[in-house]
Amino acid sequence: LIIEGLFLAFFLIDLIIRIANPDLWHPSKGGERPMDLSYLQAILRSTSFPPYDPWFAGGYLNYYYFGFVLVGTPIKLLGLTPTTAYNYLLPTLFALVGMGAFSIGWNLVASRKSQVARESTKAHEDTRSKKIESAAPERSDRQGAQSKDEADTEEPRSSSTASHSFSLRSETGNNFFAGLAASAFMLLLGNLGTIRAIYQGLQRIVDPTAHTADISVFKHFSFAMQGLWKTIAEGALLPIGRGDWYWFPSRVIPAPGDVEPITEFPLFTFLYSDLHAHMIVLPLALLAIAWAVSFLSARFDGKNSLTEIAVEITVASLIVGALRPTNTWDLYAYFPLLAIVIAYSLIRSSAGKKQLIHRSAFIILPLLLFVILTNLLYQPYIANFGQAYGKINPWTGSHTPLGSYFAQWGLLLFVIVSWMWSETYGWMARTPYSALAKWRGQIQGIGVLLLGLLIGLALLEVRIGWISVPLALWAGLLILRSDLDERKRLVLFLVGTGLLLTTVVEVIVLAGDIGRMNTVFKLYMQAWTFFALSAGAALIWLLPETRKWTLRWQNFWQLVGGLLLVSAMLFSVTATLDKMRDRVDLDAPMGLDGMAYMRSAPYWDGVEMDLSQDYTGIQWMRENIVGSPVIIEANTPEYRWGSRYTIYTGLPGVVGWNWHQRQQRALNPFVVTDRVAEVGVFYNTVDLHETQLFLQKYNVRYIVVGQVEQQYYTPEGLAKFESYDGALWDEVFRYQDTVIYAVR
Repeated sequence: LIIEGLFLAFFLIDLIIRIANPDLWHPSKGGERPMDLSYLQAILRSTSFPPYDPWFAGGYLNYYYFGFVLVGTPIKLLGLTPTTAYNYLLPTLFALVGMGAFSIGWNLVASRKSQVARESTKAHEDTRSKKIESAAPERSDRQGAQSKDEADTEEPRSSSTASHSFSLRSETGNNFFAGLAASAFMLLLGNLGTIRAIYQGLQRIVDPTAHTADISVFKHFSFAMQGLWKTIAEGALLPIGRGDWYWFPSRVIPAPGDVEPITEFPLFTFLYSDLHAHMIVLPLALLAIAWAVSFLSARFDGKNSLTEIAVEITVASLIVGALRPTNTWDLYAYFPLLAIVIAYSLIRSSAGKKQLIHRSAFIILPLLLFVILTNLLYQPYIANFGQAYGKINPWTGSHTPLGSYFAQWGLLLFVIVSWMWSETYGWMARTPYSALAKWRGQIQGIGVLLLGLLIGLALLEVRIGWISVPLALWAGLLILRSDLDERKRLVLFLVGTGLLLTTVVEVIVLAGDIGRMNTVFKLYMQAWTFFALSAGAALIWLLPETRKWTLRWQNFWQLVGGLLLVSAMLFSVTATLDKMRDRVDLDAPMGLDGMAYMRSAPYWDGVEMDLSQDYTGIQWMRENIVGSPVIIEANTPEYRWGSRYTIYTGLPGVVGWNWHQRQQRALNPFVVTDRVAEVGVFYNTVDLHETQLFLQKYNVRYIVVGQVEQQYYTPEGLAKFESYDGALWDEVFRYQDTVIYAVR
């Protein structure tokens, strides 16, 4: 019941946000919800796979679309309207991520002692119950005749049981709070970007360019203090507008002269509410880590060990293999992670096998099975997916400043590094100097390696490497402890991997990226997952150790930790409230219908448009068109009010967002740009033969002529639709300035 209650709490948190702002588009911060909604509806309409591409009629989705299949399944089963179901999916995924992190945090902290204690307590209770049952007839004959010795024997049993129960309650409490901490770090807290935004906003009060000026830290601080004084004394307002409270913290890395990288993290992902692959994959990614925790805790030394291993590997392959068609970027992080966990666990379990050939087979065969099944189970998708962007290039642009790195990772690294320091201190306290002397050569080698890496990073101007690389090596050294609990070993491995991921984006970039925008945000999401889960467990391991510190150190640690926590919570509060108010139309009704805003919202694109006209036309299409016939509508630049019928119905259009389609068809992007040009010619031409050839070429069934078309195309070209109504096409819908024609 507690777990169900937690799931419901997570669900309601995001549901309330969705009710306050259900809009699936926004004129300035609409994001890519239109694309996600269009793809989702196309998959719901598709009768075969790969699903058809709603933004490229006649083609299919060359995209990691499997996440839409997963979330689309309950929509089909429940018969929900997609534009409403979208706002149910977000809270569902939010709760799944929250509970996935909770489960991992719980099980990372849960020790084997608790399991032994439970088994011991249960066995003790069973034995005691049997003795009581067998003694019942005799006791009924001799009520009150129990000897003092018998009475004395019962007391220790009760004390033992009470001791076990107390131990279990204490252990369960730690597990519970570790789960909550992991969930909070993963999903409920933001980065420190809000404090950064306020600090820069205070500078902008004095000088609009002060926050980006190449001046000393002290000068920046001086500008901020002047801005603070103007705020207090003169009532000056922070230059942070609606939408900025959740937007600015997702752009904490400056990129002079280039596109700012996206410093994304899960809470921003859900607030921004794009139903993107990197959101949908989060429950699967957490499931992969949960599997790793489980496999690492298993012991395969029984008669059926090979069968058990085969079943476990099949499950792992099913999970990790799903990452490729859901969000391919995550395959390259979680496949190696699970492969290493499998290899390590099997090496440890095979220690008792004497023959080398048996031991090698015990390790290698499961790894081969893992590789084969991961690909085989999803072969239909792999066979149809064409990846144009696979080349890695060196990154030669600007790098992440230390302040930005701290703004993104400050709280999580504070907890993790504090725990690593505690672990190191305890390790050194228990290790005699003579034992360290044996490692002198290795320590010197590591020192030389570290120095070489730091010099190389300095030459590349990767300043954050002076923090991330030493911390990663430190975590690697702690992993080598022979007396270390396996779960702590896994946490240290996650920490080291996360640190390396944050360093990798400073030196390489995926070819075809916009600056390094996607490279940073994809790998930063993986790093956040690793850090958040690690920090949740580390915090619970660390807290008992802090009681051994001096009072001065305890107070200092609590003060710094408290300030960082409040700073992270500041994003949670301000960004959430900001998102709830940042709507297309402030007077639009609340609820869960993602297109209800269209009934009252105006939109400006050269002229003011009444979106209720398109709302009515879209509703007509959804209620009257069967199957998936091709439609034609205006093609506009990305993120504007274009491709709206394709977006809200999922019906295939001739061409949708230009850049996104060229990304999917990068091997031949001209097929997209040619279509964009042809759409313009179709609406503008007065040549009926050319018009008919276009309709036949793309098998167009419905033509939309509304406010957008009237704004983007010539009146002479649009006049042909009314002139030849009843000859080449038939008017099937009209509402004010919007008309839909069915091609004969």
